[in-house]
Amino acid sequence: MKERYSQQILLPEIGTLGQEQIDKAGVLVVGAGGLGTVVATYLAAMGIGKVGIADFDEVNETNLHRQFLYTPAEIGQKKARVLTGKLAAQNNHVTVIAVEACITNDNFADIISDYTIVCDCSDNLATRLVLDKQCGFHKVPLVHGAVSDWQGYVTLFHYKNQFQYRDLFDMETLLKNDSCTINGVSSPVCGMIGSIMANETVKIILNLASNLDGGLLYCNGLKNDFRFLKLKKQATN
Repeated sequence: MKERYSQQILLPEIGTLGQEQIDKAGVLVVGAGGLGTVVATYLAAMGIGKVGIADFDEVNETNLHRQFLYTPAEIGQKKARVLTGKLAAQNNHVTVIAVEACITNDNFADIISDYTIVCDCSDNLATRLVLDKQCGFHKVPLVHGAVSDWQGYVTLFHYKNQFQYRDLFDMETLLKNDSCTINGVSSPVCGMIGSIMANETVKIILNLASNLDGGLLYCNGLKNDFRFLKLKKQATN
């Protein structure tokens, strides 16, 4: 198994000890769509010990252009179940678990008990707000990403500097609508944002510093424009 991870073990920030940390980690990926497919694929391939995939939706034909692990033959099947099977086959040294449920305030505590990091790959505001609230309450780092049309961003919440979703509110003009069904979405932008999310997740596992803990990385794939923005904590009432 060591040979499988030899190229990442060569990185001084990982090494043998870092790989052991990766092997012991548990990450919950919420959403098995354009972002979740990318994030979960990289995490499982790198050897994250336990990867949970939470999604209650089914594969739809309109998903296929960006959610690249699904096939036309799997239309109508549960995304979490399909993705779990494929990732488990790609790396049989990790545990991949399908959570076929909508994450709510009522079930979060039971679901998160097996994981220490959450990746927010959801595509609706209601789920994002639940994750923000519950990760804050349970002190679980939240890797948050979003995409719309040619744009996307990544940031970290509830990590060392304790930023939260409300601290992003003045940045919401970057993504004008809540769902890609309104604006459409570029498949490669999903790949870019999802890759950065996976990278940030591994950095948390390795306890490496990140400027996204209080910062936001914005990407415009149409203009090839990348910007780093500092977040400002909103005053509490």
